[in-house]
Amino acid sequence: MKKTFLLLALGFCLANLFAQEKTASLPKTKYNLVVIAHRGDHTKVPENTIASLKEAIKSGADYAEIDLRTTKDGYMVLQHDATVDRMTNGTGKIKDLTLAEIQQLNVNNKNKPSKKVYRIPTFEEVLKTCKNKINIYLDFKDADVAETFRQIQAAGMENQVAVYVNSIPQYKQWREIAPKIPLITSVIGGITNKEQLSFFLGQASIEALDNIYDTGMIATANDNDVAVWMDVESDDESPEIWNTALSKGIQGIQTDHPKALIEYLDKNGLRNGRGRDITQADPYAKYRSRSYRELKNIKYGDAPDGQNTFDAYIPKNIQPGAKVIVYIHGGGWSGGDKSEFPKQLIEELAGKRGYVVVSMNYRLVKDNTNRFPAQIEDVKKLVAFISKNAKRYEYNGNEYTLMGGSAGGHLAMLYAYGYDEKKQVKTVVDLWGPTDLTDKAVRPDGSDADNIVIRFLGEKDVNAQITKDASPLWHLTKETAVPTILFHGGKDPLVNVSQAKNLYQKLQEMNVPSALEIYPEEKHGVSPSAAVEVFAKMLSWLDKYYPAR
Repeated sequence: MKKTFLLLALGFCLANLFAQEKTASLPKTKYNLVVIAHRGDHTKVPENTIASLKEAIKSGADYAEIDLRTTKDGYMVLQHDATVDRMTNGTGKIKDLTLAEIQQLNVNNKNKPSKKVYRIPTFEEVLKTCKNKINIYLDFKDADVAETFRQIQAAGMENQVAVYVNSIPQYKQWREIAPKIPLITSVIGGITNKEQLSFFLGQASIEALDNIYDTGMIATANDNDVAVWMDVESDDESPEIWNTALSKGIQGIQTDHPKALIEYLDKNGLRNGRGRDITQADPYAKYRSRSYRELKNIKYGDAPDGQNTFDAYIPKNIQPGAKVIVYIHGGGWSGGDKSEFPKQLIEELAGKRGYVVVSMNYRLVKDNTNRFPAQIEDVKKLVAFISKNAKRYEYNGNEYTLMGGSAGGHLAMLYAYGYDEKKQVKTVVDLWGPTDLTDKAVRPDGSDADNIVIRFLGEKDVNAQITKDASPLWHLTKETAVPTILFHGGKDPLVNVSQAKNLYQKLQEMNVPSALEIYPEEKHGVSPSAAVEVFAKMLSWLDKYYPAR
């Protein structure tokens, strides 16, 4: 099984893949501690075979962990490796062989010779074997999500499968196609403490994590209703290794020796483990305990498909004159959604500090429509809508902070410097947004950056007036400037860090309160480890230039 995962490596403001409420739950098991038979029970028979699954069932394991791949002709089969070389008498990649060719192969672990003939099974055979007998821990190596889910549904196994995802596309597809299938993944590199893990879990809808060893981080996962399963599989497993894992307070163990492990657990009264039983947690407790209310999909304009809607997060004990923060999502002006705003930040801003937080959608560029200035017109329309309703809800409708990520950061700066006729914007928080679309040095011909800008403007010429009109840097004057903090990755391949540096230099020359926070190793966005620091600096900035009270 893969030990590292790149789910959030691109940062928290790139897309709305992770801002989802939990809709899935892990399969029900008899015991609080689940025993997972790694590739089935292959102590006596070859791994990832029907025989290993039957052995796992006999052992009393709660799950059989299997690996799914796709043949040349589109059939899904079990095999851990990308090739058949290690486990069969054949050679070649699974994806280059037909099912007929694979079914002719003799599966026989070359390290454990046997006269008995075993075959590589299809996924359909696996589902039939496991139904109502053992849950499936599906390590999703290389397969089609829609077809996999179709077969799971056809077998009536929706409540017996949990899926380990290995990439961003896999995560997105499973959440879109089968939102009630529980997902498992590993914590990405760079997450080393419970604060960073809390951020990660706030952005990803995950039901189980594997291989967390710090007890504080395990408790944090459990606090978020996420189980922690640990891998101990090896030829040298022992009670000492099992006890070390159990002492961490985990909810599951993946093993190469399920029968021996279960016998040990039963003998020592440990079948429920030593960890928290999160299956008994009240799934609605965290929502009842929130100190803010959510109002979803409020219309501020007439654009179709929810493009002129916003979500509002309002303190339960709102104070008269509460200040408003408006967040504008990223996505290259052609994608993204208001739901991307990090929930930890909502809790801090609305729940703890008392701001009214608004996260908006705007018209997206699509099929040569909704090009600039549609987006800035929508920001203007939203601000007018909020101002108009201020007295009714007793918040401050005369002052705003604009905050945005990527394209949203660009729109926040552009509105503040160029379109805020009433001077209502008091500060801007920019997260890796472009500042000067006329700068050809950072959008060379044919690059992703250049193509995105051309699609946004409908204009290739960097010297065209519309290009200047759409550039925050060109609107920035002593009269239009507001305190601004900029966050940027030093290795951003899409919006070169020079964009932030140039704007910051101009702000400094005008003696406008400003700050530039560069993260040398980050790209377009920040990792969860850096995001914790970004949040802290962002909050300090707001305390100084836009205090809640």
